[in-house]
Amino acid sequence: MVFTSKSLETMKVEGGTGNWAGKEERLRHTKWVVATRNLKSAWTQGDEPHGSAFLVGRISGVKAASAPESDRFVIQFDRYADISIPKAWTNNRNPIAYTSLSELGIDPEKLEWKDFPVSTSQNAHVKAPGNVIDQARTMIAHALSIPPEAVKITIAF
Repeated sequence: MVFTSKSLETMKVEGGTGNWAGKEERLRHTKWVVATRNLKSAWTQGDEPHGSAFLVGRISGVKAASAPESDRFVIQFDRYADISIPKAWTNNRNPIAYTSLSELGIDPEKLEWKDFPVSTSQNAHVKAPGNVIDQARTMIAHALSIPPEAVKITIAF
């Protein structure tokens, strides 16, 4: 379970949920990720209640996060389901908590699964400058309540 300020749209741009300082080997052997909302960040992107679980993802991989956070990871998933579980976060000081779906009262067989989009930017190394632009585009779109495709960024040298 992760405690995040990022929206599903940002997760799509980044290819999963990150940038986590978890144990890579343990993350690679984990089947599910549950995202819980952190509303106390200055750049929170979602409006779910603080501490509530809002997404379950089926983990498909773990990749290195972009520099300078090269010791951190993005947890990738190929399917996800929207959920709403109030007060799911354990108030753990670490933003990653290891638990199980059953402990959270989640039955994966009863969820409505959606494919998590896989784009070429997700498969590219996160260090690519385009990913920074995609992240900026997503954040601007969220701030303006418009789709990310409506945001055009021009860089002049």
